[in-house]
Amino acid sequence: MSVTGVLHSDAKTRDELAAKSREWIQTAQTWLSAPLEKNRLTWNGIQIHCLLLLARQVTRLGPDLIWISAGSLIRMAMQMGLHLDPNCMEEMSLQEKEIRRRLWYTILEMNVQAALDAGMSPMISTGDFNTLPPSRMSDEELELGGAQVEAQSEMNGLSSQKQLLPLLAESLPLRLNVTKVINSLQEEPSYEEVIRLEKDLAAACRTATTALDSTPSLNLISHTSRFALSHFTHLLRRFALCLHFPFAIQSKKNPLYTYSQKHCLEAVQDIVSVLDDELYTRLLLTGGGMFRDLITRGAFILYLESTSDIDADISLVSRSRNRARRESIIRDAQRVAQYAKERMLHGETNIKGYVYISMSTAQIEALFDGSSPEEAAMTAARESLETCRGILEAMAVKASGVDTGSAVSDGVTSLLGDLDGQFDLDDGSWDFDFGESIFFHDGGDVSL
Repeated sequence: MSVTGVLHSDAKTRDELAAKSREWIQTAQTWLSAPLEKNRLTWNGIQIHCLLLLARQVTRLGPDLIWISAGSLIRMAMQMGLHLDPNCMEEMSLQEKEIRRRLWYTILEMNVQAALDAGMSPMISTGDFNTLPPSRMSDEELELGGAQVEAQSEMNGLSSQKQLLPLLAESLPLRLNVTKVINSLQEEPSYEEVIRLEKDLAAACRTATTALDSTPSLNLISHTSRFALSHFTHLLRRFALCLHFPFAIQSKKNPLYTYSQKHCLEAVQDIVSVLDDELYTRLLLTGGGMFRDLITRGAFILYLESTSDIDADISLVSRSRNRARRESIIRDAQRVAQYAKERMLHGETNIKGYVYISMSTAQIEALFDGSSPEEAAMTAARESLETCRGILEAMAVKASGVDTGSAVSDGVTSLLGDLDGQFDLDDGSWDFDFGESIFFHDGGDVSL
């Protein structure tokens, strides 16, 4: 209920479910953490644990600590033997084998995504398990039984329905390695290694895309299919974004890293495209953890790309031509700005992302219009802070039933007062700590 409540078509129902979710999640967490933990080492227990971690990210309830819980979940799964392939164990039905494999790779996927967000090691390698990836059989085909399905497929010339989890599982060893390289504390990877890993990621994406294109059930224009494809795209493409990001932000000073800027932009635009999916967007508006890429790394890459080589546009003709080439990037930046605002309307209390995106988008538009980028950024900062004040005041009244607008107003007035001097988004005075926190953490306190 907590995981899927945000997807309900009725806004009032979504709000009611969201209000109850915190209690439900805490109840499930308490049950899993009971002293007799061994009693939770069951199929039900581990499935509830998976749903609990997903619910915490969907509802933004401690999403920045998911990596810790995911590590505990992996150890539970290994204690139950899920890291061993069923073919190496005692006789069991095809269904039971498939359940074990699906659960194991679901847990691995949650762990690698959490490690990427936390900036930590996945704490597991491919040498720690031998479980084969799940098959591409649907639940209905499993119920029929493997032999019968195979005979039916040969007779009808039909292939088994391809599922998304097996496609993610195929690239999992690579993404585990990529995450370890990104978050390594020993030494920075060589740029040659980064390029090699990126090519492997690109090949994995092409393989997955080819498999999806040949899957009739996922080519249907339905909410379910679109949601699944959006989630798949998001989970896969964010690894290329994170891999290249540290180099892409240096591309203005070092042209050697232009390659990273290009591939970061492609990944960001793929992730931005999922905003076309209304159902998946509901999840992005409420989620924390892995659902925040667009207002952190993504926003900065769009700004970086839009302003690159801007000083070279000497003539009005070249400036106009350059703007036409970059209009799609500007539109994406505007969409991300609107998305950041809507996240606040859905409970986000950290205003820094929205303010920064609003300022950078205004500066980009001013640069191409030939007007003052500093004045445009200043105006956008004031307008976005006023917008934030209105949203936060309404949020405070709704939460407490008491008008706390004066306190919010004082805070915004103080911030507005700091904007009286001259500044530039690139001059270092606005420190979003790109190398580590990427603007901000969930519930964290990163000073401007």
